[in-house]
Amino acid sequence: MFDVIMVPVDGSDYGYEAADIAIEIAQKFSSKIAAVHVLEEFSLNSFDSQEDSGDEILAKITEKAGKFGIEVTEHLLTADPLRDMKFIVEQTRADLVVIHAHGSNNNRFVSFEDNNVSDTQIGSVSERLLRTCEVPVLLVK
Repeated sequence: MFDVIMVPVDGSDYGYEAADIAIEIAQKFSSKIAAVHVLEEFSLNSFDSQEDSGDEILAKITEKAGKFGIEVTEHLLTADPLRDMKFIVEQTRADLVVIHAHGSNNNRFVSFEDNNVSDTQIGSVSERLLRTCEVPVLLVK
């Protein structure tokens, strides 16, 4: 049913929670996982430090999935996650995307409640993906 499950991870607890669910689904459907970490195009951090951090994030997903015999393809990309996520889904040939409602950047929410993360908020990348993606998207809360 799902040959490839894409899970975008940003290093936050939210991203790892989505990865755990993607791993669980992959076990049930004998799926592969496409773990994606996006280095933002215009960042104040050095590219080398972002790349090292991205490699570590992806390695955690690969290691955890490997314990269950799940194959993971790591994708470390430089892009604008808001603009490019639909394209990234297409390039990974994913049949399902598992993404958390919130990401590590709490300043990019579609709705706000006193600037705190709440159940009524959804991150801008997740929201855009829900509206534009042509494959099923599982939104983790």
